Amino acid sequence: MSSTFLLIWVFSGEIIMTIGNRVLELLLEKNLTQKELAQYLGTKPSTINGWKEPNRNPSSRAIVPICEFLGVSYEYLLTGKAAPATFIAADNSEWLSLIYQLPPEKQYELKGYIKRMIDESVAADAPLKKTRTTNSVK
Repeated sequence: MSSTFLLIWVFSGEIIMTIGNRVLELLLEKNLTQKELAQYLGTKPSTINGWKEPNRNPSSRAIVPICEFLGVSYEYLLTGKAAPATFIAADNSEWLSLIYQLPPEKQYELKGYIKRMIDESVAADAPLKKTRTTNSVK
């Protein structure tokens, strides 16, 4: 994808913001670091830092993983116009940051552990079923 495509324009032709700059802005808003994003993407922090330049933007194949990491839709990342309904609360971004620091296999392990904890919690809170027993004496 060319960097020309990655520039966002309004109808008047004025450049609003590049995707790279929007990514950097979202990192600041969410209290995340370039290093954390680079680690998630499997790239170097200098690559992320390079997006400050107007002619440097993320590759097209990095857009979806960036959206996942930042908790935004690709429409919002590309245009800045979509409703940011998928934003993750700032206090939750620390949790995500910690999870994304784990290798993928550990992330899946953690997911399974959390699901088991929820299942156990639900089971512990469920009312006991009364069962009817019959004692037959002959």
